[in-house]
Amino acid sequence: MFKKILAAVAVTAGLLLAAPAAANAVDYTDGAQCKFDVSVVDSGSSATLICIPGTWSPGEAITWTVTGQDGSSFKLASFTTASSSLQFTKHANADGSDVLSVTLPASASGQYSVVGVGQTSGHECPTTLTVLPADQASTVVDPGSGGLAHTGSVVATWAAWAGGSLVVLGLIALAIVAWIRKLKTTV
Repeated sequence: MFKKILAAVAVTAGLLLAAPAAANAVDYTDGAQCKFDVSVVDSGSSATLICIPGTWSPGEAITWTVTGQDGSSFKLASFTTASSSLQFTKHANADGSDVLSVTLPASASGQYSVVGVGQTSGHECPTTLTVLPADQASTVVDPGSGGLAHTGSVVATWAAWAGGSLVVLGLIALAIVAWIRKLKTTV
């Protein structure tokens, strides 16, 4: 019996020592995806595209391209172009990270695609940003509800009260059954 326990301990120790080596075998950040700090933004505002360290090769030149309605009016890292599509080249930081500030035009609306391609690694990092037009309201207020926003709930109020009442009745029934069992065991 002691030999089986000793063998199990030895196998477990071997697995615990091998797991960190296996986890470090792959550079997980190499070729990671870039993300915007927000997924939806209003037209005329700004968003920041963040690439974590290791996404790109150190100091690699990255070609960024923006496509979408009026994409040529975008400003990437404070530069703008007059062409029909916007393309901008920027170098990654020494740790392979990159931060790109995107300023949207006031006429922007819809979904925009921003793609970065590393000129050395060939890594492609596509991401999207949804832009709400300037005249679109983000909330709907029902004037008859005292100024509170309508949440769109389709559950009737009586159904919520009925469900809550059933839960309370069930808890009372459980308490009565527990009390009766306690009485039977003391007798």
